[in-house]
Amino acid sequence: MAAGVSQLHASTPGPSVTLSENDLPPLFVVSDRRALSRQSESFYAVRTQLLLLLSATAMAMLAERFDSHIPAALAALLYAFTIAIGLYTTRRRARAQWRAHRDVAELLKSLAWQYMVHGGPFHSRVADADGLFAERLEGRLRELRRVGWEDSRDGVHARGVGQITPFMRAVRAKPFAARRDIYLRDRLLEQFVWYKNRAAESHRASVRWSSVTATLTLLALLASVLRAVGVIGGWDLTGLLSAGAAAGVAWQEVRRHRPLTYAHSLIEQSLETLRVSMSRTVTEAGAAEAVAEAERIVSPQHTDWLVRFGG
Repeated sequence: MAAGVSQLHASTPGPSVTLSENDLPPLFVVSDRRALSRQSESFYAVRTQLLLLLSATAMAMLAERFDSHIPAALAALLYAFTIAIGLYTTRRRARAQWRAHRDVAELLKSLAWQYMVHGGPFHSRVADADGLFAERLEGRLRELRRVGWEDSRDGVHARGVGQITPFMRAVRAKPFAARRDIYLRDRLLEQFVWYKNRAAESHRASVRWSSVTATLTLLALLASVLRAVGVIGGWDLTGLLSAGAAAGVAWQEVRRHRPLTYAHSLIEQSLETLRVSMSRTVTEAGAAEAVAEAERIVSPQHTDWLVRFGG
């Protein structure tokens, strides 16, 4: 694989510094930022709940050990805070909004790239590429509105063809070789590096959290044995350590480290194969189909499908 990467890098341009997010549809920029905000909010809420539950468990243990009302009251207060955060999170629907905005952002980015490089349904023979872009975009957005996505666009000019930027039209007007190089460099190479880095990050996080939960479980076992033989007396550390291990498992499930490692690694391999093919053997006649396949591979729906088998 390393040899293939070296050969491909030698035959394609390096990373571009000309394409910015402002060259993509305006709604992409808004949706991408909102998705990141809602994602952070969702993860922060879960992390806070887990920490509060652990703290409440510790207070309950201290209350039992010292027969004191103060840690018992603190434990009750922490449990109440956990419930309040859960209710607030449910009302905010941060996770659902994160997924909706992410789907919109990725939809716009994918349609923009297909439009620019004559990919998928926007091949060179299509009579009205702008009209097709508007039709595909608005049709998909109507579906997302039905599941709770809120459209932030103001005015009719921001809809449909209003999402096509001058840069997108300029790229579409270029000859095939130029469009192919731009797509290989600014889309496929960028996505290949992104998935490769994310796979490595997810793997490291999975190993780290698996080690933490295994250590806490082992300590819970040790504490249980020591208490059974009367070494640690009235200290019920087993419950606290077990709660810590459970929190670690829950956090891994929320972040999906292991299945994402699996999914991102497979996508990385698929993109590498496709990049080699597009740079060497794909002709202008077959480029539209190759671009459509690339966009399918990097779609959130494809990632979610792979995640199901990565657990």
